[in-house]
Amino acid sequence: MDRTLNILTIVFQLAMTFTLTVCIYMIFALLDSDFGFDGLVGLLIFQPILGALFSFLTILVCLIVGLPIRLIKKVKNWWTANFYISIIGTVCGLTLLFLSLTHYFTETVKIQMDGQETLRQVPNLFLSYSGWFLTAFSTLHLFPPDKLLNWIKKIIPTFKTS
Repeated sequence: MDRTLNILTIVFQLAMTFTLTVCIYMIFALLDSDFGFDGLVGLLIFQPILGALFSFLTILVCLIVGLPIRLIKKVKNWWTANFYISIIGTVCGLTLLFLSLTHYFTETVKIQMDGQETLRQVPNLFLSYSGWFLTAFSTLHLFPPDKLLNWIKKIIPTFKTS
């Protein structure tokens, strides 16, 4: 029973984090698109592939960084008891991502386009990267509270058929 719940928790954490990071990536790609034919093809074909790749790599890094949470029982018990830290981290990460897009925090960079230098507004890189990783880490390590797990353990036997 405990093993099944652990596997379901990990699968849920991975799926939730992957979906959220791909959606965030696609929003940033959509905001950066020029909407020409080549931009539309890139947005519909290449950007989802890149979003999935970057999300996978981010999840891998966050899993490695968060190994103490998963492997050290005292740390995991503390983290699970204080599950609201993950929720606060996710909200803070999403806030940083939103702030990186606001006019007050965007940066102006020079880019080469058709052989000419052009100025372009881009999201604040520090806020974007820190918000991306904080959101991914917090979402990936969002464990359900013990009360919910105990309730699920009581409910599951009622669904089993003899």
